[in-house]
Amino acid sequence: MTLDVSLRVAIFWIAAILCVIAELAILRSMLRGSRAGAGTSAEGAPDAAMPRGRPVMELIWAVVPAIGLIFVLIATRGDIR
Repeated sequence: MTLDVSLRVAIFWIAAILCVIAELAILRSMLRGSRAGAGTSAEGAPDAAMPRGRPVMELIWAVVPAIGLIFVLIATRGDIR
């Protein structure tokens, strides 16, 4: 059973949009966490169970998978047609 080209394209764009939304949520979470302060809970009390890394490293760990995902999406889009 083969899917119609328009259905494959629709599935691709839905997946691409969901990936962008997920990446934005990851970046938002990372940025909000770094603004809240290292090692503090939502109430502002110290929280030893929540260690914080360096913001630059956290940004790298959030952006590198997004770059890889872009390459996968480009390759997939080329194979759809």
